[in-house]
Amino acid sequence: MKGNGPFQTLIFIVPFLPVYLVHAYLVDCSLSTPDCLLFYPYLFLLSFSIIVIITFLILSQIKKLRDQLGFIYIGALMVKLVLFVAIFNHYFFNDSFEIQLHKGHFLVPVFVGLACEVAFLSRLLQRIE
Repeated sequence: MKGNGPFQTLIFIVPFLPVYLVHAYLVDCSLSTPDCLLFYPYLFLLSFSIIVIITFLILSQIKKLRDQLGFIYIGALMVKLVLFVAIFNHYFFNDSFEIQLHKGHFLVPVFVGLACEVAFLSRLLQRIE
């Protein structure tokens, strides 16, 4: 992982595309991406994962923060979930909105992002020690 941050970032965000394509296909969502209800949650969570990974690559260079990275990630995870629910609240809380997908489908990108971030951060923390 030394010295190749962009490559490592790419490795941990690559799973989003095939998971999105398979997920959209399985729920008969139009694969013309902007029309699919799944597109924007995947895009938001992918963007947030990229920001988290790049931020933690930078924070890992600061010696004072190295011991606190796990706790900082827990805070970032809470921020991500609050922003996700706030931005996509019409999918979850608006009864007048006709949603074509079961609400549980929106958890798939959450767990994909979580798995990518945790895998990346665990490797980063192992390298630091």
